Amino acid sequence: MKLLQLSLLIVAVVSVAVADVFLKRATLNTTFLKALTSPWMAGAVLLYLFQIFFFTYVFVSGGELSLVGSLQTVLYAVIILGASVLLFNEKLTILQAAGFILAIGGVILINIE
Repeated sequence: MKLLQLSLLIVAVVSVAVADVFLKRATLNTTFLKALTSPWMAGAVLLYLFQIFFFTYVFVSGGELSLVGSLQTVLYAVIILGASVLLFNEKLTILQAAGFILAIGGVILINIE
């Protein structure tokens, strides 16, 4: 994978992960309609559009779905796990942590040639 493709892939994954954090923030202690009109929701939608643009460029420039999908999964999981614990004070059990580590290991093993 070329450096530009890898850089845009990272930007795309960070965009969708941050958009999901914004979406969670928009829905805290509110109603469905208020969540839809929240500035956090607007930010989430904008970031989702950015990630579509970046992923499209990565694929058009020759990115392989298997590699892009695997890298996306790992990076997204790391960002979301960190955000859930650090920003939303969600608890991570030992079993969940073990599952996370096994999932990351599985993605790595899938991509070994």
